[in-house]
Amino acid sequence: MKKVLFILFLLMGLTASSQCISNQSFTLTPVGPYQPGDVVVVDYTLGNFSQLNANWIIAFQINLGPGWTNLVPLLTPGNPNGSWGNWIWDLQNTFPSGLNFGPGWRFDNTLSLNWGTSSSGPFTMRFRVTVGQTCTPDNLSISMNVFGDCLTGGWSNGACCSDPAYNIYNGVVQLPPITTSNINHF
Repeated sequence: MKKVLFILFLLMGLTASSQCISNQSFTLTPVGPYQPGDVVVVDYTLGNFSQLNANWIIAFQINLGPGWTNLVPLLTPGNPNGSWGNWIWDLQNTFPSGLNFGPGWRFDNTLSLNWGTSSSGPFTMRFRVTVGQTCTPDNLSISMNVFGDCLTGGWSNGACCSDPAYNIYNGVVQLPPITTSNINHF
């Protein structure tokens, strides 16, 4: 009986930490560590979005540490077999629930305002960032939040997905050593 309870609690813990999203992956080109001026391309894929209580996927938010600059979208997520509409790049949007979003992609459903897409994926996207010019080891974290329309106020059928941010990179700016020439005293 204890084994059954242990397995049950383990499964509940796994589903609680990732209710709707699964099979996330990423690549960084080039691979870190990074110095000021380095340009990095990030490919991110969400393999599947489970539509808990008809909660549809509506947004991908990119979270960047302060050491990054020049965020540029390169590849928009697809909408395989999804609702009418398309993904749009947005730097900032306040959803009806009050959730402040951006930067990232959000789905513009052309039939039902503030609804996401009925597609369950996969979703692949790409963006580019640059390490800012700095003299300090600034934070270079990158993570991705995936939101369903239940969290944004487009749907309210309870039991929303509240998945944690997916960590893509943790690091700081690697500063090149400072070299000085010899000082001559005459």
